[in-house]
Amino acid sequence: MNLQRAVSLSRLLLILLCIAFVMVTAVYGFSIGNYTQRGVFEEGVIKLGLDLAGGSSLTYQAQTTDTGETLASGIASSIQVMRQRCDSYGLTEANVYSVGDDKITVEIPSVTNPEEAAKMLMATAKLTFKDKDGNIVLEGSDVASAKYSYGVVDETNIAQHFVTLDLNDEGAKKFQEATRKAAQNEDPIYIYMDDQLLSSPTVSSKYKDIGIEGGSAIITGNFTEESAKSLAGQINAGALRYTFINIDQRTIGATLGERSLQLAIQAGIISFILIIIYMIVIYRVPGVVAAVSLIGYLAIFFHCLVWFKVNLTLPGIAGMILSIGMCVDGNIVVFERIKDELRLGKGVKAAIISGHKRAIPAVVDSNLTQIIASLVLIWLGSGTILGFAYTLLIGSATAMFTVLLLSKWLLNLGFEIGLTQLWMYGGKKAENATTAAAENNGKKFNFHFIKNKKVSYSILVAIIILGIASFFIRSFVIDYDFSGGSELQVNLGTEVTDEICKKINGVIADSIGPEYVSSTLPSTADSNVVIIRTGTNPLTLDQQTTLKNALKEAFPNINYDHLQFNVISPIVGEDLKQAAILSVLVALGLMILYIWYRFKLASGISCVLCLLHDLFVMITFYSLLQIPVNITIIATLLTIIGYSVNATIIIFDRIRENEKLIGEGMSFPEVVNLSIHQTLTRNISTTIVVLITAVTVYIFGVDSIRNFALPLIVGVIAGLFSSVFLSGVLWVEGTKIFKTKSKDGKKVKAAKKAKAVKASK
Repeated sequence: MNLQRAVSLSRLLLILLCIAFVMVTAVYGFSIGNYTQRGVFEEGVIKLGLDLAGGSSLTYQAQTTDTGETLASGIASSIQVMRQRCDSYGLTEANVYSVGDDKITVEIPSVTNPEEAAKMLMATAKLTFKDKDGNIVLEGSDVASAKYSYGVVDETNIAQHFVTLDLNDEGAKKFQEATRKAAQNEDPIYIYMDDQLLSSPTVSSKYKDIGIEGGSAIITGNFTEESAKSLAGQINAGALRYTFINIDQRTIGATLGERSLQLAIQAGIISFILIIIYMIVIYRVPGVVAAVSLIGYLAIFFHCLVWFKVNLTLPGIAGMILSIGMCVDGNIVVFERIKDELRLGKGVKAAIISGHKRAIPAVVDSNLTQIIASLVLIWLGSGTILGFAYTLLIGSATAMFTVLLLSKWLLNLGFEIGLTQLWMYGGKKAENATTAAAENNGKKFNFHFIKNKKVSYSILVAIIILGIASFFIRSFVIDYDFSGGSELQVNLGTEVTDEICKKINGVIADSIGPEYVSSTLPSTADSNVVIIRTGTNPLTLDQQTTLKNALKEAFPNINYDHLQFNVISPIVGEDLKQAAILSVLVALGLMILYIWYRFKLASGISCVLCLLHDLFVMITFYSLLQIPVNITIIATLLTIIGYSVNATIIIFDRIRENEKLIGEGMSFPEVVNLSIHQTLTRNISTTIVVLITAVTVYIFGVDSIRNFALPLIVGVIAGLFSSVFLSGVLWVEGTKIFKTKSKDGKKVKAAKKAKAVKASK
């Protein structure tokens, strides 16, 4: 082994050790001085969303005419009250935050009884002490603090749950006088929370001279630990500034969240393995490089999850799995460019350097479009969609780093240690770019995309006719996310049949009214799970309790740990609908502006039309299969836009590069056709990789993720068609319409003029 090879091998081993170190510290954590970072998989390090951890999310809207700073102050005060109540009730993991100007969301992990949580949060907590004649002798404002305790408090020597009150100076005086009077005949002091009698302890005659001193009192009664903690919390928090109405309520059972997490992890592992196998089979040594690069990508990604404290949701995991596809996509672009350089007769080393350099613009452009989509979602999105946006943003940035730097280092070092005998080869070699283009001109291709544009247009017209017909005949299923209403998913403990669904409809009609019978159908992911929708009118807390009890009576084996219960008001539905439309339009507009800036007006318009085609196909699919249109459509649409733009950018980038061939025996349509064929393998490989991830997520996903993955599968295929069959054709048509010249148009014209002058001489 010569010295150069030994040095390269040492560098390669050092990089591999660094990747291993980053992965190990991400998984198991590390400590440096006073800084300690725990492993990404340790409990509590990554905060799981309610759809993975289980729990309840409650959103309230303030009923007030306040605006501006007054409203902001009132909402902030109310948030503090709710946090205190959650803490006092033992819900220390609860997350309370504002939504918009006048809404508050409370997320409570591991709590699947939202009815009780809602009552606890919204209680007015008006505490009064009354004498035997009903006169108020003490109020909540006289109480400095309340604390839950457990122990023996009287001569019975029986331990019990109770609340200790510490009174302020004014309250201590009032209490002493009230107890002195009551002690004369050992009368009780009645303690009320609002109009509910909590306790009525009698005052012993031993206090008839001076009353109870010391400024403290004890509330006893038939308390449980939970009820005593709740009472203490309500007393401490006091009253809310505004009246709030519950406009959004979502509940996930603990076992359902755990199962969703397990299935998502399985989908990620399986898709990762399948992608690595595919890359190694297709690209051999570079495929191994891609596999190592992916491991480095995951190591960095895991650290980012910990550093940025990402709230991981089920759509977030889907975004993470799909961002793996972005990383692979970048590697495929690089590998295909290297193959092109090898076809031109370059050596492996020169091909790696040149191919990687030529791939940089396409890799950067494609990842930046995904980053744009992520930032728009973070700006305008809410709920679980934010988890998708954050993971997609981190994934796209990390993918760009690993492709542009890590993969480059690994490719170069792999060559330098002598791994050329297993390299990929590009077929017949050519002397230069002009010769290569001539040998691969439009006449020799089996299919000329520009000359056969009628085929593309015919398919496009058929798709448009099918979509319009479906819109009018089948319309759309608008889910409760956008329309408002209630949806209950629960495991009945038995296989769900048509007869079971009819029985459930009868239970709904008998318990809460026939007007709430909307649709009842079995889950596509679990034959024992039923999905119950009760129309556009959200159920009240009392109706939810009534329905649950009625279902429990009708189906004794029902499992409320495997539960998903969502209640959304039309107010929230309309807000989500507007946010969805705005998110897609803003992201689409920013992407198009970026492409227009990077390329040309005709190419920008071409890209817009291709994206509209992809979105139209996906929406048609929603209509044909009657897939419920809900909040996940935002993530689906933007993911489709991102992948479609990526594929189109790859072709446009190659067209821009090949424009120098215009005037050297090739017309612009021939250059476009050549560019499409040169990038065809890349577009097909990327589509396969994305389909591997999307199909795996669909197979192992729960219903909500399946409704995300299935349209994504169709959208990716539609994106491949529009990029390959439409984008180039539309650019050529746009060039004719707008009379745009290539960037090298002046050079071409000058070259022709020079040739003419030379010939005349």
